[in-house]
Amino acid sequence: MWMGSSNTSLKVSIPDCHKKFIITGPPQGGLMLTVEKGLLPKNEGWQSLAYPSETREIWKDNQGRFVFVVPEISPPRRCLFVDPDFKLGHIIGEFQPKNGCIPYPLENIEIIIFINWLAGMGDIILHAVGIDIDGHGYCFAGASHTGKSTLAASLQKVPGITILGEDNLVLRYLQGRFWIYGTPWHQNPDMCDAKGVPLEKIFFLDKTGNPGVSALNPVEGISQILQTAFVPYYRPETLPGILQRMDQLTEQVSFYKLSYQLGTDAWKLIYGA
Repeated sequence: MWMGSSNTSLKVSIPDCHKKFIITGPPQGGLMLTVEKGLLPKNEGWQSLAYPSETREIWKDNQGRFVFVVPEISPPRRCLFVDPDFKLGHIIGEFQPKNGCIPYPLENIEIIIFINWLAGMGDIILHAVGIDIDGHGYCFAGASHTGKSTLAASLQKVPGITILGEDNLVLRYLQGRFWIYGTPWHQNPDMCDAKGVPLEKIFFLDKTGNPGVSALNPVEGISQILQTAFVPYYRPETLPGILQRMDQLTEQVSFYKLSYQLGTDAWKLIYGA
């Protein structure tokens, strides 16, 4: 993704976690965004894709573009138009510069954009911790309050481990194998990294079981992923591609259930799996 403005005086502040993900030039095949200060247009004739919430609205306009709206509860109010192929986009916001900079235009909506962008390719975002150890990717998925952040903090102390993300990961299928990539949607810059590594194992966190690791069959594993991942069920045209990816995932990646007592060394259990 590349973001720019036709107004050279419009400077954008960058969240700390995003600074690891900055690129020096427009990406090949990426999303090109322009930013503009202005009033939001009215949604006359737009089609609602998902039930509007306090934090976001998703529409299609009369030109077939996706429209992502950030309402007043998360100021400033912003509206992002994206072409159906996710190559070009335009952000309009009621931005009020502070110290010469406007707030990051995609704050609190960026992950929703990526969920929809990736879904068109059959890829998804996982609600999970991800680590890289010697070029091998391990993923630890789970719903909120299952101990993901605590586990990430514990694993960060293990020599040779890089934390890709403490809460969200991108799962992609590229060149015949699955990869996990770090994301910037975290509070702590030390708990994310921009690299990607081949995925080898997925662990599902379970706070209720006895300490240990147990294998899950493919049906159990995919069921767990679909319950915790960010899947845009409001766009049914993307679901066949995502389900096909899940079928491929079962052929390449092993699934496990991980239970451990908070404060203990979970790495010993993981390493022995």
